[in-house]
Amino acid sequence: MKKTLRSLMMILGVAVAFGAQAQLPNGSIAPDFTITDLDGNEHNLYSILDEGKAVIVDFSATWCGPCWSYHTGGALEEIWETYGPDGTDEVMVFYIEGDDATTIADLEGTGGNTQGNWVEGTGYPIADDAGVSDEYAVGYFPTIYTICPNRVITETGQISAEAHADFFQQAACQPATLPNDPAIASYNGETATCGELDVVVSIMNLGTEPLTACTIEVFNGGNSVASYDWTGNLDTYAMEEVTVGTIDTGGAADLTIEITSADDNGDNNSVAVSIAGATEATTHIRISLTTDNWPQETGWSLTDGDGNVVESVAIGDLAGSNDTEIIYDVYVPATGCYSFRIEDSFGDGLQASQWGDFQDGSCYVESFDGGTLVSTIYSYGGNYNFEVEEAVASVNTVVGVEESDVLTSLNVYPNPSNGLVNINFGTATAANVTVDVVNLVGAKVMTFDLGTLQAGEQRIQRDLSALEAGMYLINIAADNNVSTVRLNLTK
Repeated sequence: MKKTLRSLMMILGVAVAFGAQAQLPNGSIAPDFTITDLDGNEHNLYSILDEGKAVIVDFSATWCGPCWSYHTGGALEEIWETYGPDGTDEVMVFYIEGDDATTIADLEGTGGNTQGNWVEGTGYPIADDAGVSDEYAVGYFPTIYTICPNRVITETGQISAEAHADFFQQAACQPATLPNDPAIASYNGETATCGELDVVVSIMNLGTEPLTACTIEVFNGGNSVASYDWTGNLDTYAMEEVTVGTIDTGGAADLTIEITSADDNGDNNSVAVSIAGATEATTHIRISLTTDNWPQETGWSLTDGDGNVVESVAIGDLAGSNDTEIIYDVYVPATGCYSFRIEDSFGDGLQASQWGDFQDGSCYVESFDGGTLVSTIYSYGGNYNFEVEEAVASVNTVVGVEESDVLTSLNVYPNPSNGLVNINFGTATAANVTVDVVNLVGAKVMTFDLGTLQAGEQRIQRDLSALEAGMYLINIAADNNVSTVRLNLTK
């Protein structure tokens, strides 16, 4: 797993690029936690935030060289002395030991898995609690977060004491002081559309009084296209997801979602979002995925306009297929709007090279008519981080088995199957036919060469019971024509 790799890198003193997105992206709401420090004192995150203080959390490990260098550099100690309880009392600092294999002896510098004495000379609280590290999905050390009183989290990293102070003293990180201050916290809706789009945002109460009503409006190119009068009851810093309305963008659009009712602070009332339009496509969509060194973190899905999954690969299914190109030929069942979604559970996309001498992955989603490329729906070369990306195709041309020069039909049954499978297909002309059974990591596990078959309807039966249970692709190749059906093999 990446955490193990990154841990090894840090033992060797290899610097990890700042800004690599961990599981909790910037702007997330920090999970609450209660820790007990080495002196037996209990600290609750939300209670501290409710006092109007920011919180800096240093997730480190005693064996981590860069962690030790930053710790002994004194930036957090300077923050603690100047802005902590004995200074201006506007921030708390915590060191949380994030590796459950380390010990108190390691923290005190006497264990066998440590860079030195982490306790000596450290004024701010230290807690040995890997559970909090797991809850924050820490994937590398050190990971340093700043949490503002509104509970919003930002990975501020190994910056200077002055830079830390500049961050938590900015207006966006100050406690609530105004009675009526609703804010748009985030845009949560779709980022690509064939036309209609559900506009979804999260609102937060940054006021000192309960928030009971506000008006949220959507603007497209400066024109108001939707408005919603929200009512409810939100305490200070509480949030709620709101569907403002369904709009028809007509394709790509630049939207602004804004709170337009009167409040005491207009600086946090709006969010801008760019919406991608749909790419015209045929019913033949090809997903070409090259995995990186952590394929178990990658998954994708293709869904129709009603949200039904046409094809998908779940996160975890690709385990073991490191640095492998896998091609999925999907024939969607009808014209309409289809959404492609790719996810990376760690949040660094397929950009493996940032963690060492590894090959970046890639993903290209393309549409074909026969052997001719019609359009590119999604293109990613592994050169940046992401957690989720989406693209939309407007399928308006039917191709595939029905229009193939050779194959005229294809059916595999029963599906799911416990091993004995019937494969029916039609050939328009005499053709050399091969059947390949391919697992989801792209490896051929069975091949049947049927030789040259005459034109007409064909029916073959094959026993696949020797294969392990799981999802497989049945590829039928007739001369230069290939069609694919997914088979669920059960036991």
